[in-house]
Formats: sequence, structure tokens, C-alpha cells
Amino acid sequence: MAIILIVRLVSLHFNTTALFFDEAQYWLWGKEPDFGYFSKPPVLGWTIALFTKICGSDSEFCLRLPSSIIHTGTAFLIFLTTARLFDARTGFWAAISFATLPGISLSSTLISTDVPLLFCWAGALWSFLRIKENMNWANTILLGLFIGFGLMSKYAMAYFFLCALIYALLDKHARITVFSLKFLTSTIIALIILSPNIAWNFQHQFITASHTGDNIGWRGSDLHLDKVAEFIGSQFGVFGPVLFAFFLIAMIRFVREGWAPEQKFLVMFSLPVLVLITFQALMSKAYANWAAATYVAASILIADILINRAPPIWNRISLSIHVFLFMGLSIAVVYSAPGYLTLPNGKEPFERLQGWREIADETSKKLDEFEYSAVLSDHRHLTAELVYTLRNRPEKVFAFHQTNSPHDHYQMTRPYRGIPSGSILLVTRSQNIKKYSPYFQGITARGTAEISSGKIRKLWFFQLNDYRR
Repeated sequence: MAIILIVRLVSLHFNTTALFFDEAQYWLWGKEPDFGYFSKPPVLGWTIALFTKICGSDSEFCLRLPSSIIHTGTAFLIFLTTARLFDARTGFWAAISFATLPGISLSSTLISTDVPLLFCWAGALWSFLRIKENMNWANTILLGLFIGFGLMSKYAMAYFFLCALIYALLDKHARITVFSLKFLTSTIIALIILSPNIAWNFQHQFITASHTGDNIGWRGSDLHLDKVAEFIGSQFGVFGPVLFAFFLIAMIRFVREGWAPEQKFLVMFSLPVLVLITFQALMSKAYANWAAATYVAASILIADILINRAPPIWNRISLSIHVFLFMGLSIAVVYSAPGYLTLPNGKEPFERLQGWREIADETSKKLDEFEYSAVLSDHRHLTAELVYTLRNRPEKVFAFHQTNSPHDHYQMTRPYRGIPSGSILLVTRSQNIKKYSPYFQGITARGTAEISSGKIRKLWFFQLNDYRR
């Protein structure tokens, strides 16, 4: 585990990718600590604030540093759970398997809310196993803390309750635990930890719940079988082709042949999440990482099968694939600049992370040509990147939004309403600026910029004066 962590830290040090726009938004959360944000609960923002404070820098390295460290902690918790269920040898391979999952290798190059979520899920799984064996108050409090901070990391932690309930319905021993006073106490502790976020949502018209509902996007009765196929296919990439194939085969065999108590425990804390997100894909859409919580318990389940029950060759093949991808990605992020890793079809694998520094440079040049009091953007991705890349300039970046229903974090926290006054530099991806006419008396074109890489290839700049409202 130490070697994997060291390789990741070295790779992160030399990582040349710019922040993804979501990462840039998470950085801003860290600069503005709160009990909630537009799209997510606050733990990731707090985590970034802590690491950048210790680091003494807002660099990409410091922002992304928590990923590698926390994922290593998650792997250690998986080792503890596996050793408790089976033995230390199986625990070692389960930890290595999780740490080298393709999804975890990718996640370790970025920073996202899945990082603390998976840590808390692994901690809750370990704590649940402990409380199942020994219902003392220490285990009760531990379980409540892990679930509570998991919910404060990402609401997907609520799936843990669903898994526990299904487990209780299918296992009489689990029923004793789940319907016990101790588990109820753990739930109350978790809700107490979540309560500041609930209060924040109440003060902000439950904006996060509304955003989550928009993401779920169930509209009409159409079924999306293509989205199901796309989602299931993506899971071979997230969990690894061998591991996910073994997971699916194991589910079929368990139905036909039955399962051991340890296997039932692990299936109940993995399969329900995968089934739920697959149903979500059927009804609307589902991103590959939405079922991430599946693979904490699944890593343990498949490690036991590969180490103790299957021919050793399968574990070697799986590990070889994962290590190859892990090392390949660790090297690839060092050479992420345009032209270094162009694919045969001409695509750039890091295209979505390219161009942002160039956009910041072009915007800075425009700001130096005239005295502007602020910068205005009309797209969340662009606003997020400008807020981060222009963080050392005196001009504050605002989002254009004139209604009472914000659609993103920036429209909620920094909509432009005439303050500061003076000339405003509008940075936009569109030449059509008719929508600004009702709000500014003076609109003057200030040129364009051609961006050589990334998704945004051209920017338009306008000087806005005399805000009307």
C-alpha cells in the first residue's frame, strides 16, 4: 500500500492537467466553508480547506492530495473488514485490489466527493460488522460517526440504510442488529451530524435536494435500455473487467447454490446499490461513478473468491490489468499537454482538462488593457475555471444570473447585481449577447481569443457599462 501511495504522490507532483471545472468548484467550497453547497454536502470543501491550509498553497497538487491519502485509508479499512471476515492474507489482497481498481486509479488523479464517501462507507461497513459481533457503545458511536460524515460527504451514503434494511429482511442475525437500540442510536448520531446541512438546506429552499432531483431526471415513462447497457459497460471499466465479470457470475451462482453468511453480508452491501443505479439508468441516465459505493464490499467479496476459491491465474490476470492501468495513468497525467498523447482517432484523452490556463491568460490580457472592476461569465464551467485561475487578480469573477432560481453554485453565491459598479469584462463562448441588452446600457466588443486546445475553442470579450437594475 505504501508503494502505491508513493507512486501516486510522485505522479501527482508531476501531474500537468489543469483542474476539471468541478474540481475548481470544490476548491471554492474550501475557500468559503459552510454547512452546505448548491450541489453537495460540505465535507469535501472542509477537506480541501484543511489540506490547502497545511500545504500553504492552492496549487492543483494540494487540492488533489486528499484523494491519494484518503483512498489509502479506505483500502486499510477494507483490509480490517476482510481480515475480520476471512483472514489477513485475503485482507491484504482485498486492499490491494481496491487500491488498484481502475476507478480508484482515475479518482486518485482528481478530487471528488466520492473520495470521502468511499472512506466513510468502508468505515461504516467495518463498524457495522463490529456492532453485529459486539453491541457496545464504542462500536455504536463509531458507526454513527462514519454514516454521519458519509452523509455530509455525499447523500449516496443513505444507500447504506437501504442495504442494512434489505440485509435485515434476509438474515435473522442481521435483523437483531438493525432493529436494535444500538443501531437506532447510531442512526440518531448520524442525523445529528447531518442536521447542520439540513438546516442549511432549509435556509436555502432545499436547493441541494432540488438539484439532486434534477440530476435524477425521471420524466415520462420512457425506458432507456441503451443507457442501461452504457452504464453496465462502464462498470467493467470502474471495477475492472475480471472483477466485474466475477461479481456478476457470483450473483448468479449465489442464487442457484446459496451463500455463506460472510458472502450474504457482502452482497447485501454491494448489489442493492448497483441494482438501484441500474434502475436509475433505465429511467433516465446514470454516470459510471454513481455506483461507486458498490465496490467497497464487492472488492472484499471477489478477493475471497479469487484468493480462496478460484484458480490463482485469475487474480494474477486481474492484478496485472489493474497495475498496468495504474502505472499507465500515473505516467499519462504527466504528459497531458496537447499533442503528447493524441489517440489514433485524433482525440485528446485529456481534452476536458486542457485550455483552461490559456483561457485565463487571454482573460488576464484583456483585463490589463483597460480598468475593469469585475469579470462576468455566463456558463458554470467557464465561471468555475475563471474563479480559480484568476484567484490572484483583484477583479472578482461573477456569474450572469438575473432570476430568483439559480442553476448552479455561482449563480447562487455570486450573481452580478450592479456591485461593484464601473466597467465589467464579459467573457463568453457566444458572439450573441442580446440577453445582456436589458441589463447594461453600454456594450462594447473587446475582441476574441482563439484557444488552441480543450473543449472551448473561441472566446468573445465585451465591455459592459451602466447596469440598469
